[in-house]
Amino acid sequence: MAVPGVHYRDVVGQWGEPEAFASRAPVYCLYGDLELGFTKKGRLWYLQIEPGGTSVSFPAGPGERVREPLPAFPDLVASLAEAGYRITEEPHPYEPEVVWSRVERSGVEFRQDADQGSLSVHLAAMDIHRQDDGPASG
Repeated sequence: MAVPGVHYRDVVGQWGEPEAFASRAPVYCLYGDLELGFTKKGRLWYLQIEPGGTSVSFPAGPGERVREPLPAFPDLVASLAEAGYRITEEPHPYEPEVVWSRVERSGVEFRQDADQGSLSVHLAAMDIHRQDDGPASG
């Protein structure tokens, strides 16, 4: 359901009202460990998963959540490479001391927090963001 371009009203129709909002203009809302960002026109352009442990909570329906185990970081990288995805590592533009792994040409980036052992995953569909909100300010 949460694919880039889907409209906010469709997400709410499938999963119910968000548990919380990080922002309302533009809308950034939370469903378990999943944060969704919508453009001014209401289209999904950003997804973020930042669980606080070894499993992740995802929406399964209105008011329902499912917990899934997180893969070990080396296993995730190996399975992506085995599936033919090219993974590169580079410093994050906002955190130059932190190295992020990026799945080339996908908009997906992820890192493992060495201190907490958790995995952070981000997906940004910049073309949708630019179409609806204009160029990203930097």
